[in-house]
This record gives sequence, structure tokens and C-alpha cells, in this order.
Amino acid sequence: MHSPAEPHLIRPRLHDRLDEGAARAVTLLRAGPGWGKTALVAGWAARRPSPVAWLTLRHRHRSVPAFCTDAAAALRAAFPPSAAPGRFAHVTGEVQLRRLATGFRRPVLLVLDDLHAVVGSPALRVLAGLVRRQPPGLRFVLLSRTLPGLPLKVSRAAGELVELDADTLRFDDGETAALLDLLKPATEPSVAAGLAEGWPVALRLAAGAHDAEPGEVIGDYLSREVIAELSAPVRRFLMQTSIVDELPAELADALTAATGGRQMLAGLRRDTGLVTGDRYHGQLRAQARRMLERETPEDVAQLHARAARWYAGQRMAPEALRHAADAGDWDFLSRLVVTVAPGLSLSPHRQVFAEAIERIPAELIFSTAEFVVCAAMRVLLNGDFRAVPMLLDRARELLAERKPDERLAVETMLDIIEVGSVMRMTGDIPAMVTATTRILDRMRDLDPRALPISAQIRAVAKINKGMALVWTLQIEDARRHLLDGLTEAEQLGMPLTAANAQGHLALLAYFDGSLREAERLASAAQQQTERLDAIGAVQATAAHLTLALAAVERDHLAEAQALLHNARRSEAEPPEATFAVVSLLVRAHLAIAAGDHPAATAALRQAREEVVPSLRAPLVVRWLDAVEAEIDLLADQPVRVVQRLGKVARPSSHEMVVLGRARLALGDQDGGEDLLYRAAAGADRISAVTALIALALAAEKRGDTARSEAAAAEAVALAEPEGVHRPFRALGAGHLRKPEPQQALLEPLSERELEVLQFLPSVLTAHEIAEALGVSINTVRAHLRSIYRKLGATRRREAVITAAARGLLSRR
Repeated sequence: MHSPAEPHLIRPRLHDRLDEGAARAVTLLRAGPGWGKTALVAGWAARRPSPVAWLTLRHRHRSVPAFCTDAAAALRAAFPPSAAPGRFAHVTGEVQLRRLATGFRRPVLLVLDDLHAVVGSPALRVLAGLVRRQPPGLRFVLLSRTLPGLPLKVSRAAGELVELDADTLRFDDGETAALLDLLKPATEPSVAAGLAEGWPVALRLAAGAHDAEPGEVIGDYLSREVIAELSAPVRRFLMQTSIVDELPAELADALTAATGGRQMLAGLRRDTGLVTGDRYHGQLRAQARRMLERETPEDVAQLHARAARWYAGQRMAPEALRHAADAGDWDFLSRLVVTVAPGLSLSPHRQVFAEAIERIPAELIFSTAEFVVCAAMRVLLNGDFRAVPMLLDRARELLAERKPDERLAVETMLDIIEVGSVMRMTGDIPAMVTATTRILDRMRDLDPRALPISAQIRAVAKINKGMALVWTLQIEDARRHLLDGLTEAEQLGMPLTAANAQGHLALLAYFDGSLREAERLASAAQQQTERLDAIGAVQATAAHLTLALAAVERDHLAEAQALLHNARRSEAEPPEATFAVVSLLVRAHLAIAAGDHPAATAALRQAREEVVPSLRAPLVVRWLDAVEAEIDLLADQPVRVVQRLGKVARPSSHEMVVLGRARLALGDQDGGEDLLYRAAAGADRISAVTALIALALAAEKRGDTARSEAAAAEAVALAEPEGVHRPFRALGAGHLRKPEPQQALLEPLSERELEVLQFLPSVLTAHEIAEALGVSINTVRAHLRSIYRKLGATRRREAVITAAARGLLSRR
């Protein structure tokens, strides 16, 4: 009997199956080479209280006498029969072997290893007869690489058959870790486990690879024991299909320019156990790929081209792009970028998209409009918009001689790029509204077959139009477009586009005075970009700025400063005309909240200098004037405020608060209080809180205690749900608000956790924090989990808010 491979791992779940089989007529272990059939059964047999007969079959056992003689010898060696020892000394046929089995006092187990060696032979017909008759004194454990061709249907139907295949024999994670612990591998355990994918022999080979690459050792075994056993057509099929990660039968047919892929895959799955679903075992695929490149290198590009076209037909843009690039099929790749794949730049596949277009040879870039679009997308991904106008002009020149229907896809892409980069960079917001409206009108009646990415273009156009409408003060229309675009972007799997919409919706929520909603939307946008490791992307700028503004209103000024820094890091180069000004306005808000008049004045002056001649954004103009009016109030210059805001038609709640405070300062009680009451009744909760505080202070000043207390109570009631703090301190009204008791943490943060905490308000990802601290990413993640638990937070943003409120962010 075989001894199990050493060191040997006991696998209780499989031993239980073999124990179950020992009580049945037949146990069949069928799997290709290397699945540990022999080692498993040998280890199980060695632990049984009663012996097991074992015969490893060889080519000579294809003859009936050799098979019967050696089977009888194995049985006698393990189980001496009760009859006279010499009675059946020469067992050479089925009848004698069956009569021998009847001489045992209880049923005996006969293991026939490598049964595939006798498939199709006379000896197998003898075994078939024994299995069919199921002699009560004999039970079989059969180990084979292939289906043995035995009459097992009756045994299966009668419940007398136990079957184990490659899926059953595959090592699970626990077994893999346990065996590697026994083997003391030369290879990093995680590497060995990854290479093996549960295939027992690969695990042992990888673990024992001392002076060679584990993949090469496994590849050599595959060539000798697996691939060499395949027929020439199957071997060719395996090589031709090795260029893809997943292999549906239809793709297999496309790659091989034939039919029958489904049958081929079923055969490989059955005979090797190295095909799971639509996927080859990684090492089988790698070895087949090496053979393809060695034996028929001229086929590689053509196979990638076939794969690219199949994936394109399935609308699987990332795979189509990657294979088009691997094929060097640059014309096809450029057409994919225009017609199928542009949305990838705003999706989790943006890295695949970027790598594919980076591979386009430089000499092709200006040869067609499609290649120029690729160049434009490349500079956009790099965040440098300065070259975009020139590229758009060049693409339109190349399009001039094409027919209208041949220009549709490229022209639409050029319009989208122009809106999303050039117009945002120059700040021509009315032109942006016009252009996005034209794109949406074009998409409305378009047959999707004419432009496969029409849905993605529609989502991007809606969000860009919503953004433009924000800056033109068409707030409700803006909100509708942003919400519609957000829904479509999420459905289409475009997280960066969704983040852009969420950031601008967050800004609208801030204008409404809804800090919690603003933070929720902005944090959702941040999470979208974090998942893509793109927190510094331009699509996150609005979210960062909104979070900074919210932090100012919560009176978390240090946090606001860090968030403003994140916003500046996420701006394009050159920055968008609107956000170039708004980021400076946020800095001015910070300085005003801190009571720093010189810093506020400097920020405002720089903001006005950033206003480029092409900027046409009414919201920005109004915002600049409102901030300047606040600075005038800070400098005790209420006259300037009245001169600046007194003639504004339909002032916003914020403008009414600033103007009302100025009128009160000038002694105009009726005019000032009228404006403040109007602001207090408005939907903007921050302005309402500020207005009520100003009214409470004015009433207190003139001795009207009842009105002062009523206004203060209403201000506190409005402020509490949103966490608004700044107006109480900035207006010197802290005494109107009772301090909240600070509940102690259930468990203090460790020094290392405090160190990690300081990075959370920044733009750094967990990987970058780990690098900065010189620790592993897993260590940082463990600290983050502990920080969130101790602060009662579920995500990064909540942890930052709670830590800032407790003064923990200032600790080092």
C-alpha cells in the first residue's frame, strides 16, 4: 500500500466522505493529475483500524491474468481468506476473483489506483463485471484521472456509489494554511497559496521551490503531466484561449474561429480539474500562454484582435480596450475610445483606460480625429487642461471632410470634452448651459445603436448642465438635473461622475443651511473617489470645498483649513474659473470666522484677481459681494455694506442677514429687524440661526429680555440639529447658548491611534498614511477600525467631526 506524502495533512472532511464510501459498493475519486487522490486515500487508509488492499495499476495490468493475479495478491496480503490458503492460489479471471472475495468474513476494501492506465482494456471489462454484480465480500475504492467507463449508474441509483472530484479535492483556505504550516515553504506562504489556487500538487511544488521561480516549477509539471496528455486539437485550443482571463464558450469559439468551445471546455474541466466556471487555473493559463508565445508567436496579435472585437460586441469596454492595445490594433482602439469606452475614465476601470491610451504610438496622435480624442482624454486624466483647446481644434479640422453621420460620435465626444474642461476652465457658464442643452437634445432622439455610449453621455451632460445652472442661480433646475444625472451615473457604474454630482448637490445643501445633508452628500462623493484611489480628482473639488464650508459653520476651523487644502490639491491645472475664486472665498470665510480682518481682506483681494475676463457666473459675483460685505462688518464699516447690498434685487437669506446687521449698526432698528426676521423665516438654517442671534442681541441691548430669550431659544433649537456653532461665537453670543456636556470616551485613543487620527482630515488614502508612518496598510486599517469604534463613528468623515469637537486633532 502507498504511504501518504510527507508531511501529510489530515483532511477530516474528506476522510468522512471516504468512511461513507467504505460502507458502499464503490467509491470513485476522479480528478486530473496532482489533485492528491493517492495521498488522500493513503493517509485515510493508514488511519483505518482494519487493513486496506492496494493495487497501483500499470500498463501490464491491461491483460486479464495480470490484473486478476495482482488484485488477488493484494487482497490476500491484506485479508487472508478463511478458506484454505492454497485454494485459489492462481486467480486469473473474474469468476475466481469473485469467489476469492466470498472467502472473507466481512466485506473488504480494494483500492485500485491509476485506474486510467487500464481504460479500454480487457481487464477493465473484468472489473466492470465485478462492479455490475457487486459481490458482497468486495468493495472498491477507484482512483482515476478520467472517467473509467464502468457501469456505475446502477450503483449510483442504489445509493452504493460515493464520488469525489477535483472540486471536492481542492484545498480550502484553512487546509491551504495548515499544509503550508507543515511544509515550512521556501516561498512566501501567501504567494504559494495564490499560485496554487487550491491545487494540491501546485501547493507542494510552490512551497518546495528553493532555487527556481515557483511558477516555472509548476509550469514544468503542467507541461509533463497535464498538457502532454492532451490531444493535439485540445492542446491547440488551450493555447489559443490562454490570452483571456475569463472564457465563456462563445468567446472560445471567437478566438479559435470554430465551434465546439463548450465541449472543449467541458472536457478540460472533466479531465484536468483545472477549469472552474469560465476560468482556467492561473498556472495552467500562464503555461499555455508561454507555449503559445514560444510555438506560434505570429498568432498572438491576431488572437488579441479577435478578443477585442468580441468584447466590444458584448459592451465589455475595459477588456476590449486592453486586448486592442495588446494586439497593437490602434485604429480599433481609437474607435473604441470614442464609441464605447470614454466613460471608463470616470469609472473604477479608469486605470485600464489610461494605460491603454498611453500605449498609442506618438506618431499616430494627430493622424485622425479619434486619435486626437485619445490625446485629449490623456491630458484630462493627467489633470492638465491647457492643451485641450488646441486638440479640440485639430480634431474638428480632421472631421471637416467627413459626412454628418460619420462625424456624430466624435463630434459628441468633442462637445462633452469642451464642456467638461474648456468651458469650466474659462468659466463661460452660459455657453456651458447652451452646449449641454444641445447635447441632451441630440441624445434625446438618437438611436442608441448609432452611439453605444449615449446613456453615459446623457448622464455627464445632465450633471454638467446642473453644475452650470448652479452658477447661474437657477437653483431648482440645477438640483433636478444633478439628481437625474446622479441616478443615471450610479446605474451606469460611473462613480467619478456621480461624485461630481454629489459634490455640487452638497454645495446646494450648504446654501440651504442644511449642514448634515451637505456633509452626507460631500462625504459620499469623497467615498466614491477614495474607492478609486482618486480622492485628489477634480470631480472631488466641490465636495472638499463644501466640507470646508460646513466645518467653518461648526467652528472647526483647523479642520476647515485641512479640507480647504484638500480642495486645492484636487483642482485642475489650470483650475476651473469658478472654483479658483470659490476656494479663495472659503479662505475668506475662514478668516472672517477667526476674526482676522487682514487675512480676510487679502483672500478677497486675491479672489477678485482670480476672476478672469471670460468668467460669467452670477453666483460667484454675488458671493464675492456678500463676503466683502461681511469683511466690512468685521471692520465696523456698515455704510459700505448698505452701499454694496442695499440695491440687490431679491437678496438671499445670507445677504439679508449681513444687510440687516449693517442697518442695526447704523441705528435703523425697523429696517434691520425686518430683514433679519425675513431671513429667520427662510429655508436657509445657517442664515436663520445668525439672524435670530442678531435679533436676540439687539433685544438684549435695549433691555427686552423676553424677546432676547425667545430669539436665542429659537436660534439654539435651529442650530442644534445641524451642529451650527460659529455664529454664536462670532457674534459674541456664547452666553445665549448653554455649553453642552462633553461625554468622555469609553476608551481613550492610544498614542499610535492619535498619530493616525491626525491624517484623517487630509486627502491621504490609507495606503499613503501607512507609507507616511512606515507601517503596513493592515496596521493602519486596524488602527482605523479601533478609532472609529472608540469615537462612535462609522466612517472617516464622522470620525473627523467627532475628533475635532473633542479637540483631538490638535494633539500630537
